[in-house]
Amino acid sequence: SDYYDYDHPELWQDMPDSACAGVKNSPIALNTMDCTHYANYQLPYPTGETCGLDEMDFRITKNGVWMGYKAGVTCNQPGFEIPKDSIEETFTHLQTHIHLSSEHTIDEHYFGAELHMVHAKLDADGNIERAAVLGTMIKPSSPADNPTFERFLKQWQTFATENSCASCADDMTYPSDFDMVDVYENMRGKDFYHYDGGLTTPPCSEVVWWNFNTKPWIISVRQFQVMADLILTFSEEVDGVCKPITVASKGGSTSRPPQRLNGRSVEKICNLS
Repeated sequence: SDYYDYDHPELWQDMPDSACAGVKNSPIALNTMDCTHYANYQLPYPTGETCGLDEMDFRITKNGVWMGYKAGVTCNQPGFEIPKDSIEETFTHLQTHIHLSSEHTIDEHYFGAELHMVHAKLDADGNIERAAVLGTMIKPSSPADNPTFERFLKQWQTFATENSCASCADDMTYPSDFDMVDVYENMRGKDFYHYDGGLTTPPCSEVVWWNFNTKPWIISVRQFQVMADLILTFSEEVDGVCKPITVASKGGSTSRPPQRLNGRSVEKICNLS
């Protein structure tokens, strides 16, 4: 079965084709450290126009909120390069998703949520050869709404209205948003923890270069509450019964606990400016 939940992540290793007991699993516990070297992440790479919000898909999944690109889009999906001589690939942005409660920790502290921008280098058949994730904590501490996050939130609210069988999702549609979107707004010019790891959901494939923002993305308390409600209450009809699809833990988390480092090194790539 491909079913999993966040009350029993220790059982993930028993799932078919699982690498969840591997030696390069993610997330991990990160700690404040000095810069190991200085280099700039160019976001996006190559530069140029990217995609508008109307060219993107927004969904609510069993473990969070998700946004990607509509099938057949002709816009330029952005990407980035990791500024290390030993990693020469360019990674294309495929999708972004958010987990409730952070997965990584920084100095043993958890945050309200964690955002993952999933990028990949694809082979000729469209299969992932290697992945790279830009990650960041989300901290709901601002007294004012975050304008960019609000654009995303309205799209997820519209998805809930149009697809949830629960009545609480009524009357939350918003006009189409056709403007370009800077998906790297919170990542540009920042310092990153960098390490070799894996996916944080089954099958936990160990194919990910992690690049984790040292600074959180700040949103308002209201925005966090709306997002959490969407994730935890979005419902679909199963066997005639309307019920939430979330696989969150009893505490409302859709995050895997930190895994052992197993001798891996963590670098801190610091911005030059």
